[in-house]
Amino acid sequence: MQEPDPRQRTKLLKIGTRQCRYIVSDDPRSAVCCGAPTPEGSSWCDWHRRLVYVPAQPARLRREAVAS
Repeated sequence: MQEPDPRQRTKLLKIGTRQCRYIVSDDPRSAVCCGAPTPEGSSWCDWHRRLVYVPAQPARLRREAVAS
């Protein structure tokens, strides 16, 4: 999977439907989003979704992690 093209970046207030809303700018006053296409029902492109989404682990694995 390839990182999204920086030329797709869009200011938060101008972001459109099915554009990635992951904020890539350092300055919160001028929030710039990734802007890459997103899958249906997602606010993030596949690249950024992998960065922010951690799949749930089965309860047994969570208990083992806490116990160790």
